[in-house]
Amino acid sequence: MPQVDRLAALPLDFLVIGGGIGGLAVAYVLSKVGHRVRVLERRGLHVPGGGHRVPPNMSKILRQWIGEEELMKVSTRCVGTPFHHLHTGDLVGYLHWKAAVMAETGGDFLMMHHDDIIQILYKLATDAGATVDFHTQVVSIHPGSDSIPNPSITLANGDVLTADMLIGADGYKSLVREVVLEEEDDVKPGGLTLYTGVVDAEEMLKDSELRPYALSDEWAIWMGPHRSVCGHPVRAKKEYFFHAYSWYNKDEMQQDGEEGWDELYPTEKLNIDGYGPKVQRLIRLAPQLIRTRFMTRLGGIDDWVDASGRIVLLGDAAHPSFPGGSHPASMAIEDAVVFGSLFSHLRTLEQISSFTSAYQELRQRRCELVKLADIANAQMVAMPDGPQTEARDEDMRRRKDEWDEGTLKAQFEEIAEIFVYDAGDAAEEWWVNWGRFSEVAREQPHSVASFGGFGSFATVTVSEE
Repeated sequence: MPQVDRLAALPLDFLVIGGGIGGLAVAYVLSKVGHRVRVLERRGLHVPGGGHRVPPNMSKILRQWIGEEELMKVSTRCVGTPFHHLHTGDLVGYLHWKAAVMAETGGDFLMMHHDDIIQILYKLATDAGATVDFHTQVVSIHPGSDSIPNPSITLANGDVLTADMLIGADGYKSLVREVVLEEEDDVKPGGLTLYTGVVDAEEMLKDSELRPYALSDEWAIWMGPHRSVCGHPVRAKKEYFFHAYSWYNKDEMQQDGEEGWDELYPTEKLNIDGYGPKVQRLIRLAPQLIRTRFMTRLGGIDDWVDASGRIVLLGDAAHPSFPGGSHPASMAIEDAVVFGSLFSHLRTLEQISSFTSAYQELRQRRCELVKLADIANAQMVAMPDGPQTEARDEDMRRRKDEWDEGTLKAQFEEIAEIFVYDAGDAAEEWWVNWGRFSEVAREQPHSVASFGGFGSFATVTVSEE
């Protein structure tokens, strides 16, 4: 993945709604190529969160941005995944994340805490020149017109901000998405409630059966009928994170909660009767849980760009991820890399529509397929008792006991399409093959219609008088 060192010939003013992983990542890549970026985030910098699996397609981006040494200060390299029965704790199988396989992908499979990723991206974005406003609530969004295409937003305090382009990186319940689609979000329950917890590793070290997990380099999974648990170290093994998955209300746990990561849930209210004693003790160590409900949208989200061409969706606002999957963070960062790479080539305003179309074209299908893979993997470890589950367990036992080069090759082929993908290369390939021929660039860049003067965002304070 080559670093994008060029500066855009025509710098724009971008407003980014949402300061999560996607919002901060796109703020960094746009600022780095010369655009002026302001991020508006309704919450603070530090919010309750859990862990992320950071697959090679994401880790190689972070490694390029901050270097190997800094990245490994807050992450753990995953060497394998043990599969246990949830009720008995018995080991069923083991998936090796072999060094030879990871080397072929160009990255590492890492395990990190959400807050550590946010801290990395926040520093990158602000060091590159982006402004990030926390505790800033956007209440309405106004698309531009044919005569003045610049979009604007209204804040809770009455201020109005205007920019050349607006990026909606505001998550599952995106306010920007409703403007892009020109209709209210139509969601239905997807059959899963997820509970996320983080445990102090020091507490696990006091328990002889939990101690090996706190010290491990593994992403462990416990499998049960209609429920499962996964967990791994975070913050370079200072903490241990877990997800508890409850499917279809068939495990006697109520299907409830909100789509998002805001709802704190008392640990003692979680029904863990069907869990083995080891996993029960792990869950009870969490001071609180975050409850998230998986929601589906019939037909997905067809349009990521509004009719004016100046408002664009990114991350979970564009393609709501499967909560508890291994790829939500990586998909958001890939979105940012593709978008930033395309807009590093900006020379004329006429190029904007081709760049936003290319962004959706390059990202939409991949995000859909990766989400389906995340759902399939989560369902595979929560299958009901029966012949299919027995066949699954037998296959896992065989892989554990009979690992050979043939299996290594098969494993690489299964993951190659996801892990080997290079977001920067995808964008640059589009530019070389299509983008540079789609517009006849003018010798001099356009002047940009910007309320309040060149190089600054317009702010209008609405008086109460």
